[in-house]
Amino acid sequence: MQTREERQKLLDNLSEGVRRVLTVGTSGKQAYKRPDEVDLDNDEVVLNGSGIPIVMKGTPGRRKKAVLSPISTQVAEVCQAREEHVASDPLISTVRISSESDKVLESILTALAEDAAVIDFEKEEAFRNGASAANLATKRARILKGMSDIWLRKKSLSEGGVIDLDSPVFKEVFSLLLETFRGVLLESGVPPEHVETVFAKLISSFDDAWKEDARRRMRQASR
Repeated sequence: MQTREERQKLLDNLSEGVRRVLTVGTSGKQAYKRPDEVDLDNDEVVLNGSGIPIVMKGTPGRRKKAVLSPISTQVAEVCQAREEHVASDPLISTVRISSESDKVLESILTALAEDAAVIDFEKEEAFRNGASAANLATKRARILKGMSDIWLRKKSLSEGGVIDLDSPVFKEVFSLLLETFRGVLLESGVPPEHVETVFAKLISSFDDAWKEDARRRMRQASR
């Protein structure tokens, strides 16, 4: 056990730039504290194997990302052009406006189609110059596969008016319905403990079988 004087001496001899020192309280919980926050009567200063306090230098938290300057004027121009390109990218703009919008899928399909077209051009150029285009063909096939998956997903969501029960939008609306139902029960004089019992049974009934039945009814209603 350290004495009060020993703790004070350890703090007084901390090297310059120390922001935090590791301590352990009477409860056994460790914490980094500023030297002036250390309780000399109750906080033990934690030492390493050499008897030196374990400290933290710099500002606590995640280290800030270093900002590197371009190595030349030409590189700076490329960096600026890239930033302007990203800022004007339609897919990024669509996601920023509304990540739940159907236009996000449309923008993704458009971006993938553009990439597929560029790769197709490069493939034809490779053929024209007598070079191998196998790698380009594989890349294009992978993009087209991704496009087909997205298109089928979009089609399944919109065709027949079937709602995606796992989407964040549906979960928010459904949560609002449940909250409204709970409020109506309470306002109607139903004892709170009975309301909780009803909701416990209600929520447990929303399993995979319920979801499948809901999808079946939506498909039938859309016919």
